[in-house]
Amino acid sequence: MSEWAVIHRVRYPPFDDKRIKADAAPIAETIVESNLDDDQILKCLPPYKIQSDQGWLIERLITNQDGIDLEKMTVARKDERPFVELINQQRRGWYILPNNLHRYARSMISAAVIFLLSTLVYLFLEPLLSEIGIPSFGTKSIQIGLLDYPVLSIIVVPVIMLPIGLRLIANFVDLKRQQDFFQSPVEQPDIEFSPSIVSGQPLKGIIHIPNQLPDWKSMSVHWQVGTLPPSRSALIDISNSTHNSQPPVGLSTPLPHHWEAGLDDGTAGGEDAPMERQDIQGGVFLRPMRFSEEGGESKINDDGSFEIEPPLNLWPGTVNSDLHRVHWEFILKIKREKQMPLLWVCPIRVEFPDEIIHLRHLDIKDPRTEQLYIGQR
Repeated sequence: MSEWAVIHRVRYPPFDDKRIKADAAPIAETIVESNLDDDQILKCLPPYKIQSDQGWLIERLITNQDGIDLEKMTVARKDERPFVELINQQRRGWYILPNNLHRYARSMISAAVIFLLSTLVYLFLEPLLSEIGIPSFGTKSIQIGLLDYPVLSIIVVPVIMLPIGLRLIANFVDLKRQQDFFQSPVEQPDIEFSPSIVSGQPLKGIIHIPNQLPDWKSMSVHWQVGTLPPSRSALIDISNSTHNSQPPVGLSTPLPHHWEAGLDDGTAGGEDAPMERQDIQGGVFLRPMRFSEEGGESKINDDGSFEIEPPLNLWPGTVNSDLHRVHWEFILKIKREKQMPLLWVCPIRVEFPDEIIHLRHLDIKDPRTEQLYIGQR
């Protein structure tokens, strides 16, 4: 009789994953269960593997004492463990989308910096260009008040300040929208899903919305699946480090003013979302999931029923553990007059499909909330 062990392996992308070469980062690995016989191992959740082209990895292995991996499905298909605190605080209830100005401002920053550096190089080389007879531009001075400024500064400074100004405007607009939203809260919808929700099969259910506001234009329902960051504490424990010492590769030192224990791995440093009201637990902006895929879209029938097609790829069912967090959620999207859409999010518990999952070549999503959009724009 074989002795089996369940192993969780993870190399999860940090917030700024482009600064790290994934293949060079260590893989955190822990034995979840061990010394299981053939009957006991069939009662565990099946193995799966989720991987990106860059090398970021989430893998569940079931292997025996001879190093042979289990390559067949187990009997257990549903994780009955409670949802982690991250889901309860950041992925349940009503959410709003950030102002589009955040995306526009961020896309302008790189161009503005390149323009600034090019201008500085040009001003440095301008005397040499003049010596060899190449006419210069913008190096003459212009008087503003009591001081003289290069003509180029009149062009460069506004270009540099424009994205900063747009971000400030967008943050104030978002804060005003948050205040307006919480001054007139919307009741939670009543929803009932079909008894069995399985990965790879449509999601069916009935939803009832108690009251609809006058500025609501249309409503649609969606669902998506993705992975959430592993527990920071678990990563530190696996690395044989301590919370007060040098953190593992990819993790930042604790940021007490921007990071709350249990909600993420602490690598975003508050940059993942615009300014939020601090009195709202978990925030009002829905964070993107790094590995993720959206399913279909459906309108709500007159009787409240709906049916949503699953994602194109076959994903594992719900997993709630310290290292592995595969999360499925239902989303009600409400388009509004002159405002960004309103989202109502409800976590759902999904069963594993009838085959072992090997997801490869997945794209890593941008973790900033300004990049999240559900359905069609």
